[in-house]
Amino acid sequence: MLGAGRGIMQTHVFELQQRAVAAAYSRRVTNLELLRQGMVGRGPRAGWRETIGARIAEVEPGRVVVELDVQAGHRHEGGVVQGGIITQIADAAMGMSLLTEQPEDQSNTTIELKINFIRPVAEGRLRAVGRVVERRNSLLFGEADVLDDRDRLVARASSTCLAIPRQR
Repeated sequence: MLGAGRGIMQTHVFELQQRAVAAAYSRRVTNLELLRQGMVGRGPRAGWRETIGARIAEVEPGRVVVELDVQAGHRHEGGVVQGGIITQIADAAMGMSLLTEQPEDQSNTTIELKINFIRPVAEGRLRAVGRVVERRNSLLFGEADVLDDRDRLVARASSTCLAIPRQR
């Protein structure tokens, strides 16, 4: 019975979040503000963050930090964090940093991504620090450094994104 109640509560919380997002869109909230709301759980849901346990830690114009506390499910058979997990937080940090400088009726999607892995990580906290390199009419360029909890470089990524209309 406890599990059923929890499902109802989660559904109710999701509905409240979606209403808040709809209200924000109707007020023409900037992408920067929308991401800041997401930092405190009031912005749009991002299922990928929930799936891997990532969170938006910092948002400012042209810069977003995504954090992830490493869990057993993030490691591959060799005992270190799988590269796709590291790539996922780097890609998100880059895309969101670009989003902070886009008009509220736009979003973006990655069309090219390159990442270099510098050192393996087995535990601790990862921080992907995304930043804007340049914005053109339809092409956007970002970079991200992924750091471990001792501020050592774990990976460096760069991406090209395409500006697209925001999906409501």
